[in-house]
Amino acid sequence: MAGSLWKLCHLPTKAALQSVKERGKWESKKEFILSVTGATVGLGNVWRFPYLCYKNGGGAFFIPYGLFLVTCGIPMFILETSLGQYTSQGGIMCWRKVCPLFEGLGYASQMIIFYASVSYIVVLAWAFLYFFASFSTELPWTSCNNVWNTDNCVVINHYNGSANWTGRNASLSSSVLEFWQ
Repeated sequence: MAGSLWKLCHLPTKAALQSVKERGKWESKKEFILSVTGATVGLGNVWRFPYLCYKNGGGAFFIPYGLFLVTCGIPMFILETSLGQYTSQGGIMCWRKVCPLFEGLGYASQMIIFYASVSYIVVLAWAFLYFFASFSTELPWTSCNNVWNTDNCVVINHYNGSANWTGRNASLSSSVLEFWQ
């Protein structure tokens, strides 16, 4: 058993290590810290976190979020950055250097990055849609005369804001909400 595990997790030979091209290094510690900060505090943290907090219970969401952050998020972040710094390799090769069997972890992390990038592209597409739709003569979210509007569509600006609309008109929906949903 130990022999087969050794074969799966063997270190590369010196000839294999010499054939790998030398990678560049960070110029300074400040450059590294700024780069890591830019990668971790991204669009998802600024744009999506308040929405997730609101949708999942407000302040009560912080307890499981903080617990998961302390037990899983920060240790995994430290592990990945220190492993990358120690091996001077990318996300896939650094795991292969530790143990060739762990190469799948590198591929899995690359797939997570790919899926996150796709979700950010969708957000940017919404921004472009909003930008180009705002050039029309009548803004599409200001009326209920569009093909996507339902029979329950109302333009909120045409009604008295101080009136009591609870109860009997619970099924009405705003033209703005129908544009975005």
